[in-house]
Amino acid sequence: MYEGRFLPDPKGNFYKKYSYHMFQSGEKWAFILCPKTQAFENYCPVCSVTSKLYQGSPADKRMAGSYKRKDKFVSNFLVVNDPRDPERDEEKRVNGVVKLYEFPGKVEMKLKEEITDVKNGYGYKIFDPSEEGHNFILKVLATKKDQNGNVWPDYSSSTFSRNSNSIGTDSEIDALMKTCTDLDEYINNLAVSEERMEEVLKTEMVWDMIASEWAKVRGLTEEKEEKPEIQAPALQEDIDDSVWDKSDTDTTDPVESEDDSKPWVEDDKDLEDEDLLKELASM
Repeated sequence: MYEGRFLPDPKGNFYKKYSYHMFQSGEKWAFILCPKTQAFENYCPVCSVTSKLYQGSPADKRMAGSYKRKDKFVSNFLVVNDPRDPERDEEKRVNGVVKLYEFPGKVEMKLKEEITDVKNGYGYKIFDPSEEGHNFILKVLATKKDQNGNVWPDYSSSTFSRNSNSIGTDSEIDALMKTCTDLDEYINNLAVSEERMEEVLKTEMVWDMIASEWAKVRGLTEEKEEKPEIQAPALQEDIDDSVWDKSDTDTTDPVESEDDSKPWVEDDKDLEDEDLLKELASM
């Protein structure tokens, strides 16, 4: 059981959603931030490859399953209690530290339920660092085996604390809030270049499926950049409804990150649900 407090970023964003592709390419894991994260109408070469493979043979469909787009949520999260902390070296302990918590849609549903349940929910107090805020109690159990013998993480027992409490004194809160990460900046830093995406797709030997298609898209993009249109000022975005870490500087190439099993992200780029179960089994 883990406990912590969700906190807003410097811009007031409570959490953000991003889409990505992650699959094993050779001996390494390829991580590609899906361009549809910024706008769904954006062209994504990996999404296009996936769509084409789904129309092919059973083997193609299996390959498409590994390439398909996935969603993840990220938020600033103050770690109140990580039961593994006593086993860590002092410099690696996380209790009392604001980390970036990346979580699946099942956890995001827990947040939405609290926000939208006007009668019984805590509303946006779940992000409040003051005495009116509520901690999140994360419990990751395992489901029963499905027909294929697979087990999956079960977050149904996760909940928010009934008792509200402050995460510290006013000065301590100010200090902690200054350590929160800009979520937009964090997600943007996950992006890789078009050249890198091309390299990965060539390694996977699927480049020819979308080469001409992508060339046309690139041509249109370059043409628009040469002749920019005058646009109306953008309106301030509402909070994204669509939330431990990468708050430390990470120089690892996100395309080549290996899949390291931890219940939440610390230095690896992503975790699949199955990895949470592996970690729980080893605890």
